[in-house]
Amino acid sequence: MLFSKDIERRCIVCRHGKKINDNEAICKYHGVVSLGHKCRRFSYDATKRIPPEDTLLGENTFCEADFSLDK
Repeated sequence: MLFSKDIERRCIVCRHGKKINDNEAICKYHGVVSLGHKCRRFSYDATKRIPPEDTLLGENTFCEADFSLDK
């Protein structure tokens, strides 16, 4: 999934774009664009990907005993 071929082409995960606020990104080639903008220069940057919430650790995965020094 992380490097699959069917990644949606959007500026938010492109190596040429950088998020500047909640609605816009700045593109090396096109200037200020919407986060959903896409162009032919798209190049996927896996470090900008935010994983879906269901893949993150759920709440209460640790208990208080996990953090105590007593046995």
